[in-house]
Amino acid sequence: MISLSSTCVTPVLAQVCLKEYPHPNLEDHKEEYSPTQRVASVRGDRDLTLAWALPAEFTEIHPFIGKDYNLAEHEGLDFIHSSPLITQVSVRSASDGTVVYIRRDCPQSDAFAPNSLQRDCGSDWGNHIVIRHPNGLFTRYAHLYPNSIQVKVGQKITRGQELGYMGNSGRSDIRHLHFELGVAVKIDPCGSAQSFHYVYNPATYLQWENLKNSQDLNYE
Repeated sequence: MISLSSTCVTPVLAQVCLKEYPHPNLEDHKEEYSPTQRVASVRGDRDLTLAWALPAEFTEIHPFIGKDYNLAEHEGLDFIHSSPLITQVSVRSASDGTVVYIRRDCPQSDAFAPNSLQRDCGSDWGNHIVIRHPNGLFTRYAHLYPNSIQVKVGQKITRGQELGYMGNSGRSDIRHLHFELGVAVKIDPCGSAQSFHYVYNPATYLQWENLKNSQDLNYE
């Protein structure tokens, strides 16, 4: 005979991920850091038939830095927009694809000075989006402006579609878009920020070596 008076039933509380990282409060959560990504040489056997466009307007570019098969020193291209006369700079998808990851809870203190709020947020990438493209490539759009992301995980995206606004969240010192191109084994939409398996130099892979301005974004 079981006495109900001495039996305690504790409900099991589980955090449900609806295809998006659940944004823990960083004051109570130790941010997980993704490892530095390794550089891969540009492959000639990957399908490059997709049309690509620049992801944002910019005033200057900080280049990709890294040697093949070594850890990257700077894992992507930084599209910097330093003009305070432009209050919002659109960030757009560089090609067709599907959103596979979003981090959207990272604050920023100022657009044109080093961010002083939760610089570790999003594993230093701040607010960011990862898109998987039909040819197996992935792109990352990092340091986005708080509360500006306009897409959701699982959404189909077309080249030139607006994703959000350029910001200064995470480990960032001025408003810019950090743009990465790479390959990944798997991206977990419910996990903390994740590295790509390899990264490529977008300027070389997408033939953007001679970029000097963003007058022609080729969205159409």
